[in-house]
Amino acid sequence: MKGVADVPDLPRIARNTTLSQRVADELRSRISSGEWPVGTKIPPEPELIEALGVSRSTVREAVRSLAQVRMLETRPGDGTYVRADNPLQFPLLDRIARAQVRDVLEIRAMLEEYAARLAAQRCTPEGARRLRELLTGIDTAAAQAHSFADLLPAGLALFRGMSEVTGNEFLAELYQHMAAEPVDQLADNPVGNAYLARWRAQIGDLVDAIADNDPARAERTVRALQTDALHEMP
Repeated sequence: MKGVADVPDLPRIARNTTLSQRVADELRSRISSGEWPVGTKIPPEPELIEALGVSRSTVREAVRSLAQVRMLETRPGDGTYVRADNPLQFPLLDRIARAQVRDVLEIRAMLEEYAARLAAQRCTPEGARRLRELLTGIDTAAAQAHSFADLLPAGLALFRGMSEVTGNEFLAELYQHMAAEPVDQLADNPVGNAYLARWRAQIGDLVDAIADNDPARAERTVRALQTDALHEMP
């Protein structure tokens, strides 16, 4: 079992009508930053009360709100533990897991189209360099692939890189969750040489469009990639 988290330099919370939410935001920040890692027991209630300068009821309400989104888990007689480092992880993954694969892929396609457009609008030389580095993995996958399982790691890495180029951290995080679930269900589907050639060429075109700051071309290319992928589904 991991240790109990410390309470270093917690800012005292200003008293106003959103006090419990401000406390929840502060606790969430400590979790998301990794200061209180997943599996760690958070500081006991008296320490939080003293460090934050708020009442017991305020701390309890803040903890309860984070427990509702499964970031925290309260164990009677033991304490409160960090369960996840972001509020999306459990509720979103649970919903995705219950969805049809095609439904998830269609939603993911919309995210990818938006991310491609935004990445092209915001791409810097450093972002373009990073995406071009990821093409090495794409080349290797395309040369050796026999099924979607062989393409997925390199393909998802590139699309995660694209979402990160947008500079929108929430979009990058959301895409990561949306991309993960269909992997196992599609992994054994075979892919032919014609599809592999199109896939590699289209991803190269996508990186070029983003690097050239051409949002419309980037969006069109992603749409073509997704159309091909959906057609390959059984």
